[in-house]
Amino acid sequence: MGRSPLRPLRQRIEVAALHTIGFVARSIPFEWSSAIGALVGRAAYGALSRRRRIAIANITAALGAEYEGTPAREIARRMFVQIGRSFVEFLALPRLGLDGILRRVELVGYEPALEWAREGKGAVMVTAHYGNWELCGAALRAAGGPMRYLLPPQSNPGSDAYFDRIRADLGIEAVKIGFGMRDALRAIRRGAFLGMLPDQDARGVGIHVPFFGRPASTHTGPARLAYRTGCPIGIGLIEREPRARFRSTLVAILRPDRTADERGEVERLTRAINDTIEAHVRRRPDHWYWLHRRWKTPAPVEPADGAPTPT
Repeated sequence: MGRSPLRPLRQRIEVAALHTIGFVARSIPFEWSSAIGALVGRAAYGALSRRRRIAIANITAALGAEYEGTPAREIARRMFVQIGRSFVEFLALPRLGLDGILRRVELVGYEPALEWAREGKGAVMVTAHYGNWELCGAALRAAGGPMRYLLPPQSNPGSDAYFDRIRADLGIEAVKIGFGMRDALRAIRRGAFLGMLPDQDARGVGIHVPFFGRPASTHTGPARLAYRTGCPIGIGLIEREPRARFRSTLVAILRPDRTADERGEVERLTRAINDTIEAHVRRRPDHWYWLHRRWKTPAPVEPADGAPTPT
């Protein structure tokens, strides 16, 4: 099917709305921006029935109809609120600035990463769509980490450029997936911290490793970059505290074994990333992005002779 003739108009309206919300978010105290984001999230939970159903179904499949006494529907509602807060907070970050970010975010366990930065050593820094993930990378940048983000381009070029300007205001350059892998390797070898979000469905380019007990097509980029450069993988996750404050923790450091076979080592590291993210999602399930169809891509079928056949 061809592109809708109304798409350019919708994209312009979206960009205008982003600019308006961003202007408001940067004109008021950060706590107010966070509170407005909560209202946006609550409204989205009520209005976006399809996305609400996807979230509840994902939570139920992964955790059950009730998890630690909380129904899946309530976890989904809290997740919408969390995402709404994170979105408006992200738009407000340029006004907060690096110093303001450091006053809002407690960094825990990042001493090894900051030592890599002082030594000029690059690293792959993995996080998840968990908590305010944009703030996770921005806080490490504020503490002295030489952050760059490896990101897919947004479908709306105007929105994409607007989001990248916010990151650039914080000293974070975006490297776009699709034509940036060579740049990504070069950046790490020159001492950059490359931020990546590998917790969404990787379609046919990923490998299937477990996530909440089900095979999930998972991006291998972090593992491949670490293997080919010899750099560590740091896994950092950020969680909310009261009064629009946060705690970001370097929860794991993975190191590639470059004497091992690349394929096996990439699978080992990718499994470890999924296991680490899953463990923390179980701690704060309302923090993760359940709206996404994480298990959409089916695993290859294993025929009787044991040779995998693509679906």
